[in-house]
Amino acid sequence: MNKTEDNPDMKIIRSGTTKTLSGKSTLQYEVGTDSEDVIYVRITKNTGGGFFSNEWISMDDIRSVLDEHPAGTPVTSFILYTLFKGRSVNTPAFLLAALAHEKLLYPIKGKKRSLEAVSPDEFTAKVQKLTSTSNAAKKKATSKRPTKKTVSRKAVIKKKATARKKTAKTV
Repeated sequence: MNKTEDNPDMKIIRSGTTKTLSGKSTLQYEVGTDSEDVIYVRITKNTGGGFFSNEWISMDDIRSVLDEHPAGTPVTSFILYTLFKGRSVNTPAFLLAALAHEKLLYPIKGKKRSLEAVSPDEFTAKVQKLTSTSNAAKKKATSKRPTKKTVSRKAVIKKKATARKKTAKTV
């Protein structure tokens, strides 16, 4: 399931920077989760001149495409084309570079720009750890009750001004 770039439910949990597979430019990408804790990846920047799509692609869809790929054959960007809406021919290769940087794919020795897929378990565990840490911090922050010390100075001044007005009206 692809998500648009303007998804308010998406929570960015990790950002990364890596070289393209050709090594000619540098990419920035993000890993995020939605309200159902589905993991997504997207490309956000390219220092080179190549255009790209910044749509979110689910790891479930990526894994599905990789799982359908014949074992023992190199993974190239061509197999990822079906995941995108056809906005740019560069995006699948850029996504491949990001996945390699996240250690979901490893280079095959002696084959330029060819990779092999590995188990996503380590990556998934890392993302879940980041998500649970983030959720725990958020829960802790929202559970704090305001105390007398946290009442703002403006609120105190406003309260005193209101009390003076009431006193002035009764006099």
